[in-house]
Amino acid sequence: MLTMEEAKKIGISACIDKIGYEFCKAHPDNGVSAYGASTREGYVYCFVGVSDQPEPTYDENHEWLLTHDNTWPFYASCDVNLEDGSVEFLECKLP
Repeated sequence: MLTMEEAKKIGISACIDKIGYEFCKAHPDNGVSAYGASTREGYVYCFVGVSDQPEPTYDENHEWLLTHDNTWPFYASCDVNLEDGSVEFLECKLP
């Protein structure tokens, strides 16, 4: 049985590989990764989002809103099985 930390490493690496390691490496300052408990029992959810666009600039009055919408132009998400480390991709938009 894997720990959440071990599953996170597997899942984030799998998402990076799915998007493309060289593409992610070319845009290191405009990406994000996240992980947490999956909606499925015995799995860890992982996500990587990357943009090849310049980071927008905002003035001090910009209102930030948290949403469930994915606005990353390129991304991959997966569930990692805590029993055997297998990866199941959920959603992907690739360059």
